[in-house]
Amino acid sequence: MSVVQAIRASMKVMPGDARLEITRQPRRDFPVWHFAMVNDASRNETIERSIASMDLKGKTVVEIGSGTGLIALLFAKYGADRVVTCEMNANLVDVARRVIASTEYADRIHIINESSTVAIERGLLPLLPDVIFTETLDCGVVGEGFMSIAEDIRKLAGPETVVMPRLITQTAALIHCESLANLNRAGTACGFDLRLLNEYATGNYFPAHTELHHHSLLCEPVKQRDYAYLDCPKPEIHKVRVQRAGAVHGVLSWFAADFGTAVVSNAPYSGSHWHQAFHPLPEEVHVEEDDEVSMQIDDDGFAWVTRER
Repeated sequence: MSVVQAIRASMKVMPGDARLEITRQPRRDFPVWHFAMVNDASRNETIERSIASMDLKGKTVVEIGSGTGLIALLFAKYGADRVVTCEMNANLVDVARRVIASTEYADRIHIINESSTVAIERGLLPLLPDVIFTETLDCGVVGEGFMSIAEDIRKLAGPETVVMPRLITQTAALIHCESLANLNRAGTACGFDLRLLNEYATGNYFPAHTELHHHSLLCEPVKQRDYAYLDCPKPEIHKVRVQRAGAVHGVLSWFAADFGTAVVSNAPYSGSHWHQAFHPLPEEVHVEEDDEVSMQIDDDGFAWVTRER
């Protein structure tokens, strides 16, 4: 079909046409970030490189979070004998099943439309698999159920099981950024007091594309904490030295997920589809150059900043 023919065909679709109405239906039950994720070439290449480096012949892989089926296909492509993958979202399960069915690896991949917790309770996931893979991370690490998934992984894993990612390291810094803070708070507008809206402000963190905001890091970024599925270290309080005076509006964090031979990161300016995480504070903390400040991010992603007196 030529371009002109395509345009003419599209002009025949009128308001009320079923073909148009299907595309206009809101899909609030679909995790739309998967479009950005599957188009993140760096992420895809990094994970494929790590999987390709493994000896998977005859191995059983459990994946938590099937997504589009891409990762399960990579494990099968590089030799895994059996891949059992679970996914909560029914729409994604439908997509993944159809994608996988169109490949030569369909007979080695089994998809379960359940959370890992329910799948374990029902005995649907194999115990002591050779590999457990999950990429159920958000910008602040814990928002997609990291801690509960870690519990599930510990129920499945044996002493020889390889867990991917092996380690997730979170880096953080004090940030001055009025525009980011204003994405999560209200004051007055048109002469009216709208501060009651602040009752619904996000307490722990939300995605922040820092390149789009004028901001200043008020201290050197520091390693905030590690996360590991088999043995997750407890959060620590870190003392940082302020390099420039200003109002601390929050803590900016990002992660580096170690998949064995390669690392996936959402560091600022990395080009990752993941944004960074902005952890707002209940109140601004004003600091001076050379102040010592305590900083912590807890298991729920809440940040705490205290200026030492």
